[in-house]
Amino acid sequence: MNRHSLISSKPWAVVAAAALLLLLATPAVAQDAGPPSGNGVVPQFWPGNPDCADIGLAFGFKIDGSPNGTFPMTSGNGSLTGGAPEDPGNSITISNSDGSTFDWASTLGVDAVIVKGGPNANVFAYLPEEIADTVLHAPINASNGNPYGLSHIEFCYDYEVSVSKDAATTFTRTGEWDIIKSVNPEAWEIFNGDTGTSKYMVQVSKTGHVDSGWAVSGGIHVDNNTPFDTLLTGISDLITGGIAPAVDCGVGFPIPLAAGETLDCTYATPLPDGTDRVNTATVTTTGVVGGGQATAPVVFGAPTTEVNAEVNVTDTNGMSWGPVADDTAWMYDRTFACGGDAGSHGNVATIVETGQTDNASVTVACHGLSVTKDASTSFDRDWDWDLVKTGDVSQVLLAPGQVYSVGYHVEMSAVPVDSDWAVSGNITVHNPHPTMSGLLLSVGDEVSIGHAMTVNCPALLVPAGGSLACTYEGALPDGTSRTNVATATQQNHDHSYAGPAVPAGTTDVHSASVPVVFGDPDQVSDACIDVDDSLAGALGTMCVDQLPGGFDYSHEVGPFSSPDECGLHEIVNTASFLAGDSGETGDSSWTVDVEVPCPAGCTLTPGYWKTHSEHGPAPYDDTWAQLPGGADTVFFLSGQSWYEMLWTAPKKGNAYYILGHAYAAASLNFLNGASAPPEVMDAWNEATGLFETWTPDEIGALKGNRPPRPRFLELAGLLDMYNNGLLGPGHCSEDDSSAP
Repeated sequence: MNRHSLISSKPWAVVAAAALLLLLATPAVAQDAGPPSGNGVVPQFWPGNPDCADIGLAFGFKIDGSPNGTFPMTSGNGSLTGGAPEDPGNSITISNSDGSTFDWASTLGVDAVIVKGGPNANVFAYLPEEIADTVLHAPINASNGNPYGLSHIEFCYDYEVSVSKDAATTFTRTGEWDIIKSVNPEAWEIFNGDTGTSKYMVQVSKTGHVDSGWAVSGGIHVDNNTPFDTLLTGISDLITGGIAPAVDCGVGFPIPLAAGETLDCTYATPLPDGTDRVNTATVTTTGVVGGGQATAPVVFGAPTTEVNAEVNVTDTNGMSWGPVADDTAWMYDRTFACGGDAGSHGNVATIVETGQTDNASVTVACHGLSVTKDASTSFDRDWDWDLVKTGDVSQVLLAPGQVYSVGYHVEMSAVPVDSDWAVSGNITVHNPHPTMSGLLLSVGDEVSIGHAMTVNCPALLVPAGGSLACTYEGALPDGTSRTNVATATQQNHDHSYAGPAVPAGTTDVHSASVPVVFGDPDQVSDACIDVDDSLAGALGTMCVDQLPGGFDYSHEVGPFSSPDECGLHEIVNTASFLAGDSGETGDSSWTVDVEVPCPAGCTLTPGYWKTHSEHGPAPYDDTWAQLPGGADTVFFLSGQSWYEMLWTAPKKGNAYYILGHAYAAASLNFLNGASAPPEVMDAWNEATGLFETWTPDEIGALKGNRPPRPRFLELAGLLDMYNNGLLGPGHCSEDDSSAP
């Protein structure tokens, strides 16, 4: 065992150590033992002739006298005491021996040296063991004051395994931090288009630390550096405070440890705190070779692991800083734009390593000016009138004495001619901001497309929470429907924590599109006209709200007498108007050419003759007067007058009345002077004979082609062609009064 090892853990070795301690503490006899050795070991006086067993030590190697030399520890070189084994591998060397003092050295750790001289002995005890010392001596001879001469020297020793150990401490130191986030200002109340710049500050401070995770670990090295095998029965480890770490040697106990062999073990254990302690490893054995102990201090110095000694900081605004090991502050600016940034902006700074956070919030309230407007239109309207006069006929063929009613229509139309279109109205700019006035650069108004209006405003500052009232007006090229938009151009500002606002950019605020629609004119001229006619006189007043419209009336043409008025006549009729405001006039004429063919005349249909008798309803044609009784003259065997016969419908195709109608019209046409070709006269004469023979009932009773019904119909067709102008001189014009 080396000189720094503690005494063996064998039970007897422990007792010997206790005895040595007692020996060192109190001398056995109050007699001068002499000065200390060269190593400073104070000799202890021991009476008589003690040996190693007497002082509680196991083995001894005794050398008589004090010869200089090296003596292997065998019975051939000295005396082995206490059952010490032969050990040629270790030796004792004595040097500088002069018979009363000597020096010594050993290859084996020595617990004590007994120096015998005179009647007593000195014991030099080594705790821990030593392998060398100088100037050892026997007790002092009181008679001369010098040490007694050396009788013999006995070296006390034991065999122990060599135990060594180490202790490595670890613990964790966790830094404690605080974080503060602030911003100035915390709120912006600005206009749309403005910006506000706030300054943020992030501060971290190191507030201390917390230690944790104390632990100790290390190795225990056991070396059997003796010449003898031993049996290891156990290895334990104990830390001050009764903490016993588990020891891992990788083998089970007991285990033999041969001479020269070693065993390495490890241990590790947590500790409750960082108090300094002592760690003692104890090895137990059986046999010649004893166990041993080794200690190591358990001392905590600097932390082996540091957590949060430095920290990094991130910020949700996109910033990051660090690492920093001490109190630090950072500042940065952020600009908020009204529009996209309206609302609350929570911002969090975070210590990455600890997760600690602090929040600073900026609220952006955006206020926008608004523009409202109205639009009033005005224009003048002048009505441009036109008049068209038409008649239902332009040519008429009349028999002498015939009257023809011409229908006339006067159609009026008016075209509005508009002018002086204009629009005007009010523009109001509203400011909802509770404390800040809105500065305008301009207020404009435009009617689509590209018609700028003239705007008048009393000022260009819109008071906080108030309004600015403006007016506008302007001319337009026509009355097309358009839209009208007012625009207020606001001066924007950059606001900052650092100073007053700075003008920056503009924002155009538009009103809602207002329709520009022209309704009724403000001033109207010539809305009504008076209409006169050259034949009918005053026709009346016509106004634009009556359009489309006109006047209808009739005027009779004829009668013309024969022969003086035979030939052509031109009837000209003119309608005219007079506008009430401007005095504008206009007219239109219609001409009817009237021909009175003499002497050939012209023919009229049964419809004309039956409506123009003295019974009406049309104007009387005096041709009827040429019959003996006028229209009331009896028609042959019919029992009816000519008038009655003409108004009797040919029921069930009665051929009598079919021929009678044609015959009566042809007869009156002859009387009116219309010429007739021979075939017409022949048909008329044959028809006269039939009417002198047959009655209406007789002919009406005939069906199909029973004679003379077919002949009635044939003659009626020929005379009807004459009456309608298909044979003979031609057909006279008939007005609407002539029923078919």
